[in-house]
Amino acid sequence: MPINEVTGEALSVQTTRVTNKTSGLKRELEFRDIFFLSLGGQAPFLSMLTYATAVLLLALYFSPIVIIIGTAVVLVNGIVVYYLSKKHVETGGYFNYAFKLLSERFGFETGWIYAFYSILYAGGYLIGSAFVLSYIVGIPAPVAFAIVFIPTSLFLIFGIKPSKHYAVFAGAIEMVVLATVVIVSLFISHFVLYNPVSNVPSASVIFLGILFAIGIPTGYGAITPISGETKNAHKNVGRAALMVIVIGGLLEALVLYGLVDVGITTHSFSAMLSSNIPVITVMRSFLGNYSVPLFLFAGVNDGILGSLAFLTAASRNIYAMADNQLINPFFSKISKHSNTPITAVLTVILISTVILVPAILTVNAFVLFLFLGSIAGLANLAVHLTSNFSLLSESLKSAARSVRRISVSLTAIALSGFVLIYSLIGSTDEIILVFMAYIITGFVVLEVIDVRRLGSKKMNPDLHSDRFF
Repeated sequence: MPINEVTGEALSVQTTRVTNKTSGLKRELEFRDIFFLSLGGQAPFLSMLTYATAVLLLALYFSPIVIIIGTAVVLVNGIVVYYLSKKHVETGGYFNYAFKLLSERFGFETGWIYAFYSILYAGGYLIGSAFVLSYIVGIPAPVAFAIVFIPTSLFLIFGIKPSKHYAVFAGAIEMVVLATVVIVSLFISHFVLYNPVSNVPSASVIFLGILFAIGIPTGYGAITPISGETKNAHKNVGRAALMVIVIGGLLEALVLYGLVDVGITTHSFSAMLSSNIPVITVMRSFLGNYSVPLFLFAGVNDGILGSLAFLTAASRNIYAMADNQLINPFFSKISKHSNTPITAVLTVILISTVILVPAILTVNAFVLFLFLGSIAGLANLAVHLTSNFSLLSESLKSAARSVRRISVSLTAIALSGFVLIYSLIGSTDEIILVFMAYIITGFVVLEVIDVRRLGSKKMNPDLHSDRFF
């Protein structure tokens, strides 16, 4: 693999017939920046109040183990990304892997699903944040949504530089707060530890719990699309992804274990489960009014961090598709002032507004969060399946086939596919309908684009452009 003499990065070879242009986005993110941006995509405290709460209500005592299992599932997919990111350092992430290593059609469909996945994940954090603020302070959920969504949109427009500074500062505080919660919980329970495998739920409950659990350490999925803005991306992207998965997932499992342990040792576990948000109930009972600033911080800060990471990723995904001429070049326009793909950013903000504002005005915030989180979780698994097949394809085509990489990709394919199937079985008809409808719509759009492209070539035989539209 040749080395770029200026950046010291490995240069990937373009294997498709469409030339992947050099990204116009500047590389200005260090390892620390992408680590905390990724941690921000995990939104640790808000994930505890939302995704982890859903796992707790489903799996009860076994819930910390479900989070660890979910972390392990994510870690396998993270290893796949680690290998792919060492060679493919352009903007686009999962879209880029499928586009270069599988086909244009797989690339388009992956980019299509990733846009769906990342915007809905961001929407889940925005809605979850609105619910927490509404629950704690009593303000209307639409107003709480605006409080979080407006600054998120401004960060997106201003560019990656102010976003990274905010992520580093706020993410560091998050880790300290969560570690403190673990220590305080164990202190309150006098370090009397319960056995989490004493009551194992059914397989269907476990797999549905895993669907929510994988939403906790999946913030690394928001990093790969910004590879083109990362210095030494062939080293830093994969390393940051693995660290965030392990640190974030295990820390969340420890926090949940500590809170359940407190509920058991203080005989308040039943009261926890009868609450809308058990985590808040436990912390309120021991911290009293001091818990309010903590929850407000979690609601506002994590709502911004989580949605900012995934909406940034969504915009870079759209930018990369335009940069590779799969969609109109209009979406690859870069702002000279902020080094931001401004048209892609504004498109993502518009789509989020159109989807989320009517929803928050008509549907209960917590119900909406669960709905968005479930669909995004399914799309997450689908996107990672394509990256797993991308690694398998690259490994099989390589002259020096790597048994390790082939084994990792096959394991990831089997694991993600298994979880996806059982998650579909455990999901509601409405969730399955929306998920499948979106995927089918992507194939229909592809067919329409192919017909238009074929018609253009018949009218102008000298036209050799591979741009879809």
